[in-house]
Amino acid sequence: MAANYYEALGVGEKATRQEIKKAYQKLAKKWHPDVNKAPEAEARFKEAAEAYEVLGNEEKRKAYDEELRYGFGGVRGGGAQRSGASSSAYGDSPFGAGWSGSYSSSGGISEDDLFGMFFGSRGAADRAGFDFFGSGGVGGPFGEARSTMQAQLEVTLEQAYKGGSIRVQVGGKDVNVSIPARAAEGTVIRIPGSGGNGVAEGGDLLISLHLLPHDVYEPEGGDLYGTVEIAPWQAVLGGEAKVPLPDGSSVKLKIPAGMASGKTLRLSGKGLKRPNGANGDILFAVEIVIPAGLTEAEKKLYRQLSEAGSFQAGAKRQAPGGAARRKAAMG
Repeated sequence: MAANYYEALGVGEKATRQEIKKAYQKLAKKWHPDVNKAPEAEARFKEAAEAYEVLGNEEKRKAYDEELRYGFGGVRGGGAQRSGASSSAYGDSPFGAGWSGSYSSSGGISEDDLFGMFFGSRGAADRAGFDFFGSGGVGGPFGEARSTMQAQLEVTLEQAYKGGSIRVQVGGKDVNVSIPARAAEGTVIRIPGSGGNGVAEGGDLLISLHLLPHDVYEPEGGDLYGTVEIAPWQAVLGGEAKVPLPDGSSVKLKIPAGMASGKTLRLSGKGLKRPNGANGDILFAVEIVIPAGLTEAEKKLYRQLSEAGSFQAGAKRQAPGGAARRKAAMG
């Protein structure tokens, strides 16, 4: 066993959180007992996972650094605790001190760090599947019983919106993951562990969907938020704006006359699924922009408008209590 958690991961005490995570990922993939049959693989995997469980958490790392400063730090072997540390400080699990999160019941040190790591950060958007290394079912490599395993799958907004089947690789098997149409962030898909795809012996696999960033929309609670840019004359006279939908189609968004910047236009029922099963909305914040590269003829029209118009630019007067209301809204 390494003398301390930093040595266990092969990083220095000044390592960044990202450096610690990368070091753990490299060791976990190398020593996971399902892919490495060496006699010492299980112990090395546990050692790396235990070290990351502490160093990957800011509060636990701070407490551990304090222990190192006063001479208490060190990797615990065989479930033994470090001097001056309690089991509650780092979590209890069937694997001994230092383990916590969903591993005690669901087969992973955490959904994001272990299963998310093995599924890969690129997700299904640019490859046919993802790599997965199961932690074993009943009577698995660590001998513990589990009823479910959890993982996270990254998909594009287009894939989540249209739904359909994505073929991925789980534990060396090709598996079809059926994504329901209008699937929102965090939608959980259960893959049976016996029969059907036969993913995990003795337990099911729960896949949580994570939507990748989109260049137009930002999802939130089943609704989709975007911004529509309109010209000054559209703000005054009204008009239409063509906007894309995540299924590849497009719609004409009606712009009412007298539309001010910051107002919101809504497409009802065109969003993702809300927790209650209803379709969310698409909401566009209006942004008035000055088109680039105006011609002299266009500038002339603006000058004529300036001469004919009665509007005078100036500071806006505050309504009574307006500042207090803004602060309350922002807080």
